[in-house]
Amino acid sequence: MEMSAPFRRTRTAIAPDMPFVALTPSARLALWGLRYWATCARNGRCPALLMRDVYQSAGVVDAAASIDALMRIFLRASRRTPCFGCPACSTITDDEALLLQALCHLQQGDGFAAEPLLASWLSPMAAEIAAPAMEGLACLLSRAGYLLLSDHVPESRPARHLH
Repeated sequence: MEMSAPFRRTRTAIAPDMPFVALTPSARLALWGLRYWATCARNGRCPALLMRDVYQSAGVVDAAASIDALMRIFLRASRRTPCFGCPACSTITDDEALLLQALCHLQQGDGFAAEPLLASWLSPMAAEIAAPAMEGLACLLSRAGYLLLSDHVPESRPARHLH
C-alpha cells in the first residue's frame, strides 16, 4: 500500500465499543465536540466558549457552530436521542460510531451513505435540515486537514494565550 505522505496511515472502520484512544486524532477531535456538547446539555451548561476556543486552536474555526447546529437538531427533533458518552469515556457507543462513520462517508464525498443514519433518528424533514450541518462539519474538518480515517493531523498551530 503506497502512502501519500509520511505517517499517513488510513484506517478502514470505526466500530462500536472501540477504545476512544484507538480512534484517529481527527476522529477524537470530532467526537470530543459531540460528547462535550451533549454533556453540557445534560447538565444545563452552555458549551459554546470552550468549544469555540478548542476548535479555533485546532484551526477549525467554525466547527463549534456546526456541532451546535447538528446537536440542536438531534435534541429537538430526534425520535430517539443518540447515546453520547462523556468526554472522558474510554469506549465509543454504537451511536457515536455511526455518527463518526457518517462523517467519514461525507468526507469521502458519499452523502448517500450518511442518509440512512439521519433517517434512523430523524423525520425526513428534520434529516433534510440536519444533513447540511453534518456535511458542513465534515467539510470544515477536511479543509483544516483533519481526515477522520487518517492518522495524519495538521501541523501544530501557535498556542493562543487567553487573557
